[in-house]
Order: sequence, then structure tokens, then C-alpha cells
Amino acid sequence: MKIAIDGPAGSGKSTVARKLSQRLGLPYLNTGLVYRAFAYIYREEGLENPILLFENPPLVKILPAETRVFYKGKDISQLLGSEDVGKTASEIASLPAFRERINEFFRSLVGEGQVVAEGRDVGTHIFPDAPVKIFLTASAEERARRRCEQLMAQGIPANYQEVLRAIVERDERDKNRPLYPFRPAEDAIVIDTTSLSPEEVVEKILSLVKERV
Repeated sequence: MKIAIDGPAGSGKSTVARKLSQRLGLPYLNTGLVYRAFAYIYREEGLENPILLFENPPLVKILPAETRVFYKGKDISQLLGSEDVGKTASEIASLPAFRERINEFFRSLVGEGQVVAEGRDVGTHIFPDAPVKIFLTASAEERARRRCEQLMAQGIPANYQEVLRAIVERDERDKNRPLYPFRPAEDAIVIDTTSLSPEEVVEKILSLVKERV
């Protein structure tokens, strides 16, 4: 079974997807982390065209509750959390040719296997045939608060107003892309997580999974 969980930054999708992956014993694919890995390599290598990244892409391993990314034999998974890398990831993601190639990369990575995949267009473009599609949302203010907590837990300085502004700007940029605009899949179940704990969201999704197995 493929389970697609989409939503904006700070909606709780990573935490929920990891927990769900662990509960179900399925591999976990964090597409946002992979985008950030490509963005990190793009910055580090000083490439002119992000399409060149696919000539020597990072190695991605998907395990229950864990996505790890390796480049040139080094695990770079913990180097991808900065706002600068996130901004670059959003910029290269706006390029249709890059997005088409990375979606092919994701589909090739999973193949016919099972997965809990989360991101921003998993249900709409990466795995549109997934039997369970979830779209998580939350207020921009709550998402900024969560993102600040996450960054500080990683030892990365965070300013609430700057994070809130970055979230709002990215939402607008992603929503207004001419191709691959950020939106829920037509058959996705929308869950507002503003006042819900991750465990409550996981239980809601597990109920949906049981209905569709």
C-alpha cells in the first residue's frame, strides 16, 4: 500500500508520516528531505543547472520511520535543515523540468513497493494512484511556532517573525506555480492539525487505512 501525506511546512506531516510508518512497518519517504538534499548539493557544487544533479544523484535509503540521504559516501541527512537550503529547494522545485525528473526519481526509488510518503505533491503528482491520500493543514502562525521549535531542537537559531514570513512567502510561491501548483489531491482527506496532537492525527489516518485495506 502507498500512503500519500501532503501539506505545507509545519503542518505536522513529517512527524505524522514517521509515526504512521513505524506503526505500519512501512518504509518512510520524506520527499522534502530529498529536495533539500538536491538543493544542498546544488549549492555545494555550484552547478549552473539543477538538472545536472541527476547525473550523479544522492543515494536515498527509505526505512520504517526514517529517510537517509548519502552523497559521495557521506550521510548528509543532518545538514539539510537550514532556511537557506529550504529556500533553494523551493526555487529549484519551481522549475518544471526539475520537478518532472525528481518525481521520476521518487517513483523509481519506491517502484512497486509499499511506502508512507510525505511532501507537497505526493498525492497529486508522485503517487496519484495511492489508495490513501491525506492533506494536512494548520494555521500559518501555528506552523511557524512548530518550525521554530524544530529548528531550535536541531541547534539552529530561529526567529519567529522571519520563519512566519518565509512560510507565508513559500505558500504563495508554491500555490501560484504555473505548473505543479501546491494543492490537495481531489480525493485527499483534509485534516486541520492546528489543535490536534500528532498521535490524534495518526489515529485518524489509521482508521482510514483500515477502511481501504
